[in-house]
Parts: sequence; structure tokens; C-alpha cells
Amino acid sequence: MFALLHWALHVYTGKEMMGNLELGPEADVSQLEPLLTSENIEQLEAAFVAQVQVSVAQWLKKALDGEVAEWSGEQEPPTDPSGFYHSPMPAIVLQILAENIQVTNLISDSLHRRVHNMAVSELGAFLRSFSDALIRFSRDHLRGEAVAPHYVPYLLAAFNHQSALRSSVSVLLPDGEASGVLAPVEAALDDVQRRICRLVLEVLQVELQPLFSALPSRRWLLSSELLDGVCEQTSHFCQNFWRVRKPGVQLLLAEAERTVVLQYLRALMQGRLVCRGTDERGQAAERLRQDAAQLKELFLGLGLEESAHCAPVLLALRELLNLHDPTLLGLEVAGLRQQFPDVSEDHVSALLDLRGDVSREHRQAALSSLQAGPPPSPSTGRRALFSLVPTPTPSLSSCLPSGPCS
Repeated sequence: MFALLHWALHVYTGKEMMGNLELGPEADVSQLEPLLTSENIEQLEAAFVAQVQVSVAQWLKKALDGEVAEWSGEQEPPTDPSGFYHSPMPAIVLQILAENIQVTNLISDSLHRRVHNMAVSELGAFLRSFSDALIRFSRDHLRGEAVAPHYVPYLLAAFNHQSALRSSVSVLLPDGEASGVLAPVEAALDDVQRRICRLVLEVLQVELQPLFSALPSRRWLLSSELLDGVCEQTSHFCQNFWRVRKPGVQLLLAEAERTVVLQYLRALMQGRLVCRGTDERGQAAERLRQDAAQLKELFLGLGLEESAHCAPVLLALRELLNLHDPTLLGLEVAGLRQQFPDVSEDHVSALLDLRGDVSREHRQAALSSLQAGPPPSPSTGRRALFSLVPTPTPSLSSCLPSGPCS
């Protein structure tokens, strides 16, 4: 089909055939009837695209099957000379698609557009298949049906694959076309990236959950031991993040820090501790300050930019506990809402319970300030935190973070 289209549209009227100068004025190419009607060309192009689509789908499936087969292997993912997790799969996928698009330049603009649209569609289908494969991989691993010795490293390697596809997908963009034509592919890449990030964070959350079960407590008031364990576990978990290329590593670190903070807030809201006087309230406030500083130091050390940190929320809660005059709680609560618009009455009530000295009258006044105060500034730009910390104790799945990785 390709050879017939090329011959009829280009060779027949070209210099090697009817356009040859030796034929002289007797052969006027412009007067020749086309060898194929427009209907013939339409049918051939449609049949050609359909056949190429079948072949492309088979090649992409073979590439994906080869990649997935390595996920449960005994060896860690391969790395490139810079130490980043690497696989030839993204380059293979884009090469298959780009070559099939490029060759159609020899035929016609219409065939080029058809094959380009087909390639974008097949890449979207490939990404959906990739996402489905990740779900099966995670399910089989977590159920113990096919435990992967290097589960998280292969998730991180998959994260790198999506970044590689994203950085190179522009090769599929036709000359002169706006980048918007690749919007469906970019949206699919975003979906896969969020899924991978979520699967990674689920592992971190499961590992941290037992450590946060003892927070807050009087043991927590008196020692940094509990958060030391959290930081040690988190640091160990994130040790392979450096094998993820930028900007992906920043996203993973930001979501890891956010996961830790959400676990901390969730534990804080469970009513496990009621302060028994001014001294314990002061200890709790100081513990929040020290824990915020410790988390900041941890994630700065891991390479997370300070502007992405969520841990400063602990300093805002510290002010609520550190306040000596309960009659001023309304002002503190209003200020908290200004910084974190998603804080609710349930969250504030749980924090007031932790103080242990708030009368019913003062509680009502403080809760009323949530509604009576000025509306939060739209320029705060803070992502949701409190709305992801339901009270009372939620199920495991309900407290997973949402956002870039959900």
C-alpha cells in the first residue's frame, strides 16, 4: 500500500517517469489524469493506517511485556552512568512511533496527519496498559502472590520512565503544530506519575503507621525518641530517591514529607493525650517546635526545597497549645484558619481537647471564630492538609494524601 501510494503520487509524475525532460513538450504532466482517484487514495491511506496501527500496538505490547517481566527479578533496576534508574523502553516506544510518523512524509500531508493521530492514540493506550500493569504488580506484591524483592526501586524506575517519555514526547509533534495536540498524552503521563507516586507513598505510610501509634503520649512529651524513629525510617525509605531524575525527585520528596506530616496530624487528632496542666501544655508546645525543626532538618538534608515543606503547620498548632490565656483562643483559631483554610471544627476541637484546660464557654467562642473571622486569603497557596485528616480515626485508605500523587 505504501509503495503504491508513493508510486502513484510521486514517482509517476516525477522526473524518472512522466516528468522527464526528454519527453519534451509532447508530455504535459499537468494534463495527465491521476492514476488513482481521490477515493482510491482515501481507501489506501485508511487501510495503511489500520495495518500500521496493528503492528505498532504489537510492538508496544512486546516492549511493555519485556519491561514488566523484569519488575519481579532478583536484581535491582539498571542505572545509567549518572546513577539514575534507566531502561531503554521509553526510547524504544518513541522510536517506534516517530519512525512510523516520519516515513509518511514521503507520501502526503493527509497520511502524515492520520499516522500522527494514530501514534498519539496508541501512546495513550500504551500508558493506560502501563498503569494497569503497575496496579497488578502492586496488588500481587502486597497480597504476597508474587513478592517483588525490589518493589519500591522498580516503582521509582517506572517513575523515571515516565519522566523520560515526557521530556522526549515532543518528537511526535508535527512541524508547525501547537504543543496542545499532545495534551491527551501529557494528561495520561500525569495520571501514571500520580499512580506511581501514590504506590510509593502507600509503602512509606504502612511503615510509619506503627511508629505514630505512640504519638502523642507522655513518652512523646519527654523525649524525641519517637520522632527519631520516624526520621530514621523515612530517611532509609527515601535513600533511593536520588536515583530519580529531577524534577521527579522533588515531587517524591515533597509528597514523602507531606505523608509524614499527615500521619503526624492524624495521630495528634486521636485524643490519646490530654495535658494535665500548664507544664504539660508547655512540653507539648515545645515538642511540636522541636519535631517541626527535626522534620525540616531531615528533608532539607534529603534535598527537598524548603518552600515545599508542610512541617511548619506544626508551629501553627504549637501556638494554639502554648497560649496561656484561654480567652484568646478565638484569635489563635482565626489565625490558624487564615493559614490553613481547610481546618475544621473537629480538628480545632481535638486540639482543644489536647490542651485539657478549655471550658465549654471558651470552646464555643473558639469554634465560633472559625466562621466569624475574615475569609482566608486566596493568596495563601497552601495545599490541603487538614481535610485529609478525618476525625475520629479513619481507615488506612482514607488518610492517604491526594494531590500530585493521587
